[in-house]
Amino acid sequence: MKVLILSCNTGGGHNSAAEAMREYFNEVGVSCEIRDALAFKSERKSKLISKGHVFVYKNAPRLFGAGYHFMEQHPPKKGQPSVMYELIKSGTENLYEYVREQSFDLILSTHLFGSIIVTEMKRQFGIAVPSYLITTDYACYPGIEEVEVDRIFIAHESLIPEHEACGIARERLVPTGIPVKASFYTRSENAKCALGIDESQRMILMMCGSMGCGPLPMLAEQIAGRLPEDGLLAVICGSNRKLYDRFLHELPADRVRVIGYTDLVSLYMDAADVIITKPGGLSATEAACKGVPMVLIDAVPGCETKNMDFFTKNGLAVTADTVEGLVDHTISLLGDATRRARMMHAQRALLSHRAAKMIYESILSEVQYVG
Repeated sequence: MKVLILSCNTGGGHNSAAEAMREYFNEVGVSCEIRDALAFKSERKSKLISKGHVFVYKNAPRLFGAGYHFMEQHPPKKGQPSVMYELIKSGTENLYEYVREQSFDLILSTHLFGSIIVTEMKRQFGIAVPSYLITTDYACYPGIEEVEVDRIFIAHESLIPEHEACGIARERLVPTGIPVKASFYTRSENAKCALGIDESQRMILMMCGSMGCGPLPMLAEQIAGRLPEDGLLAVICGSNRKLYDRFLHELPADRVRVIGYTDLVSLYMDAADVIITKPGGLSATEAACKGVPMVLIDAVPGCETKNMDFFTKNGLAVTADTVEGLVDHTISLLGDATRRARMMHAQRALLSHRAAKMIYESILSEVQYVG
């Protein structure tokens, strides 16, 4: 079997899900390649669309949310493609040539854009390669009704009615969960020691996300000021150099560890007693699979609001409307072992299964390959 995974650079979660699937495919001996779906349009346009998405997301989150809500409330008329579909589909011919040249057996998309291009490829060229979409949020995406794929793998069974209301037939929906790497299903008991943190310290981990949006400086400053004597705040800034430099200069070095880009996210989660982060579908799922109590920051309206609703309503996390409320929750959770244990139990009960394995097995149950 030879698999093409189409991802997108409009946020780290889609690429993380793609990497999680590649990890599992490699484990079972399946040849797998990840490509940027928008790059089939052109590398320049891919960067333009991705950077534009990130800019609005970071600098005008309310505008981003309003656009998302408008798309939800105004789906395209039957038989008429949406503006988004028309914008994205132009990479179709290049994708078709690549699929034929490389002889892929199936295509898996971790972003709606990839499935749009695949849908148009099937319509234009009649290619019959099986195709699948993995959603990476606890929501039904605006425009999902326009894609023609064999199956849609969704984050949870409770989302089935919402997808059916958008016109997706029940038999096309498979509630597998969101795929994360295998390392997020286990916790190391020696993580603090491995990171050079005193075992007696209680650690709050702040995850700034791939885009670094929200009231992060205020949160970090107030949490650092309210840490107990044995408390430590670790802040992962990722690729956001500006945020990293600001935290490094403004936060007390004896109470706060500031981290830039790191491939040790899983280990830092192992060491954390509490995580405060925005409700990205991937990052929140990774933390929940680890079994780490969470405080969620409502930074960007849209699908992340729905993620937050899912996690808080099911007891997997807590949130608040103000910076002060978020800080209160974070410090309170750090000092309340019973409350943390209750939240960890809810996380294990709801998200303990391995989504990548379930996706692979679902595909195998439908399609037989030779060789």
